[in-house]
Amino acid sequence: MQYALLAYNPAEDTDRAARPIPGALATMLDRPEVTGWARLHADGSATTLRNDEGRVLLTDGPFIDSKEYLAGLILIEADDLDGALATARELLGTTRPGTAIEVRPILDGHLRGA
Repeated sequence: MQYALLAYNPAEDTDRAARPIPGALATMLDRPEVTGWARLHADGSATTLRNDEGRVLLTDGPFIDSKEYLAGLILIEADDLDGALATARELLGTTRPGTAIEVRPILDGHLRGA
């Protein structure tokens, strides 16, 4: 089964684009069960489009104001939720303090090479 691991960083962690991916995390991302990943710029770089009863509303920045922002997403293959949680727990050990990882099963989609 496919799972998305959504990585959230504290809002004050905005210099990520200038930092290389730490070696331990880079090693984890190269594992065979990781089928794709994306590292995102900080929330201030976002532009949000929202459907408002047929009108498109455009907002600079993220739509939701929170203390954390979506920093990236990692797509994995796991036998079940326990397997996905184990991978997420291991990934979390390679991240900076304050990082949170949300684990969600993928309903449907297409992974290149899958």
